[in-house]
Amino acid sequence: MSFESFLGELRADADEKARVAPPPGAVDCAVSVTSLDGEAAPAGQPEHPPHAYREVQEELGLDRLVLLPPEGGGDTDLLLKARDALAVSRGDLVEDCVRVFAGLGSGEDPARLADLAEAGIGGLKLTMLRGRETCSWDDLDRHVRRTHDLTGWNREIALDGSDLHELEQTIRGWPGETILSDCGGFRFSRSLTQPGFRALRRLIDRGRLWVKLACPYRISKTGDAGDTEVGEIARALVDWAPERMLWGSGWPNADGAPAREDEQERSGAAVLLDLLADWAPSKETRTRILLRNPEELYGFEPWPIAPEQ
Repeated sequence: MSFESFLGELRADADEKARVAPPPGAVDCAVSVTSLDGEAAPAGQPEHPPHAYREVQEELGLDRLVLLPPEGGGDTDLLLKARDALAVSRGDLVEDCVRVFAGLGSGEDPARLADLAEAGIGGLKLTMLRGRETCSWDDLDRHVRRTHDLTGWNREIALDGSDLHELEQTIRGWPGETILSDCGGFRFSRSLTQPGFRALRRLIDRGRLWVKLACPYRISKTGDAGDTEVGEIARALVDWAPERMLWGSGWPNADGAPAREDEQERSGAAVLLDLLADWAPSKETRTRILLRNPEELYGFEPWPIAPEQ
């Protein structure tokens, strides 16, 4: 065997070891469905039905998920129907495998909120990015508190983490749990010494804030899923508080994430899952992020098959 062949085998072996094998019951915490099986998508939406995501689940070896409205909002009834289509796990092992967060603006009628909670909506998805705000900044605090008082919902929020030091006191006062999208959402600066990142660590230490390690390309200057600056943020967060980290594929947007030339045959979701091998090198930590943490936060029952140690 030539030296070049030997090196090639070493690289192939290293690549194989880098692939992340999720534990049984692993949860994908960032999934959007824009249409239903056998039905046309609503006007202006592409077709991304439940069965298409089921194929991703099979490829990655995932069992449970959190449904979020697509960018630009989505039909809550469609989300609930998609939940029903995906509720039973692969292999029909477990029947309660989906949680749903709805994108709702401020001023919703209390009776409607109660109806949505009764129907199975389990949380509030907020976007506070420039030009795409769910509600005005002036209404945000009241909206969060009112919704929690009426339904008990936690919330996920997409914002620029570089501004967190200005919102820290507001977020600290919110009832329930708060989840930050997009690896903390640091769009303006990805420095670990910036005030926003220090505020994020303080909020994590308070014990009611979670970070979703999802869609890293959204905060990369180049749109690269493997951006080194974003990777540094993700590794720092995992090192700081692995018990507060979640993971999500961002499907179907993940399929548009740039991949290396040698990864073109794999789905974007698979490429993003493998980033956890770099962000969280310990298998025990990955099990916490993919299984234990979402079970705790979203109220999933413990999976009947124990993960390998």
